[in-house]
Amino acid sequence: MEEKTIKSIAPVSLALMMGIISAVIALIVGLIYAGVFSAILSSISNQISTALPISTAFGGALVVLIPIFATIGGFIGGFIQGLIIAVLYNFLAPRIGGIKIRVE
Repeated sequence: MEEKTIKSIAPVSLALMMGIISAVIALIVGLIYAGVFSAILSSISNQISTALPISTAFGGALVVLIPIFATIGGFIGGFIQGLIIAVLYNFLAPRIGGIKIRVE
């Protein structure tokens, strides 16, 4: 096996990959939160009959909006994090040594 060292990382490439991975994770978590919140609002609206139309509309909006905003926020956060990590890696790798990987 041959050992190679990663000398630098393309910041935009890593940022896009981390943004997409973060967006997928945020979408899954957002769907779980939307389900939980809609169930809570549904049980509350059954107990308070006057709030039924408002909480039903609000719960429906939550089911749609939470996953969307979570996905967008996850992508933006992951993208920024990927950029920062790549820039720091490219700055530190020549001084400390890069990540060594084994390839065949």
